[in-house]
Amino acid sequence: MNIIKPKLDVAGQIEHLCSKGVKFDIISKEDALSYLSENNNYFKLRSYRKNYPKHPDGKNAGKYINLDFAFLKDLSIIDMRLRYLLLHMALDVEHFAKVKLISEVCSSDEDGYEIVSDFQSSLAEEQKEALSKEIDRSSSSPYCVDIINKYKEDGFPIWAFVEIISLSRFISFYDFCAERLDNDDIKDDFYLMQSIKGLRNATAHNNCILNDLKPRTSRFRTNYDVMEKLGKISISKSTRNRKMSNIRIQQIVTLLYTHKKLVTSTGIKKHQANELHSLFERIYRNMDYYKSNNTISSVFSFLKKIVDKWFPMM
Repeated sequence: MNIIKPKLDVAGQIEHLCSKGVKFDIISKEDALSYLSENNNYFKLRSYRKNYPKHPDGKNAGKYINLDFAFLKDLSIIDMRLRYLLLHMALDVEHFAKVKLISEVCSSDEDGYEIVSDFQSSLAEEQKEALSKEIDRSSSSPYCVDIINKYKEDGFPIWAFVEIISLSRFISFYDFCAERLDNDDIKDDFYLMQSIKGLRNATAHNNCILNDLKPRTSRFRTNYDVMEKLGKISISKSTRNRKMSNIRIQQIVTLLYTHKKLVTSTGIKKHQANELHSLFERIYRNMDYYKSNNTISSVFSFLKKIVDKWFPMM
């Protein structure tokens, strides 16, 4: 049975953090109160405490070890910048996956209308109904209504269909096309996009990313090609296995790999490389905060090495 916790005002939130061993040596309680009142959500900020161990016994049993409010604030700022960047990179992947799929279909013997019709016919009845409702919802959008009105009666061509369906539906359609074209490369793309769908949705909903970095939280193995490419930049097998066992890190690295694989625009690659390096300049500004927390510092070092190798400054 869940215990209903009392509602706390900002001053009460500060005192609750104190009772849990959070220090206010770098940022005063007064400044922390102002920050929580004007800049951040207490429940989002406190979630980063999961990355810190607690005293197992003694007079401080249950209190966090070496955790200052400044560390939580710094992680929340880094996380905000990270998820904005990852969302943009996920949108890049989505766009270039559509470009690639349309190109592959159009250069084959497939008909651009027939392949969509056959995909729709392949769906179970409940999925057909779900797709129909999805298109009906999109018809209320000023950004989709013209496309839907133009093609709804006679059927959608692939280049219109991919613009009006959800990401989940697009990934399913991508898989269908991979099988239809007997294209292993597109099939590989499907597995990669399936792996990063959760991260894309989390960033779009502004969910915290860096609030649980401990290992062994992923239920699935990392894509073989991703692990192989990590090995080629001199990341040991043990490090790969340990870091990529965290589902958040697994999805971040898979997104970086997929972006590198699918995005063909030199301008976008240059822009995102610059953004990634700017992010790590911000991360390393207060890196001394995390010198006693190997969970956080080692993840940042791991990701930085990947960025340096896969996204060099152009």
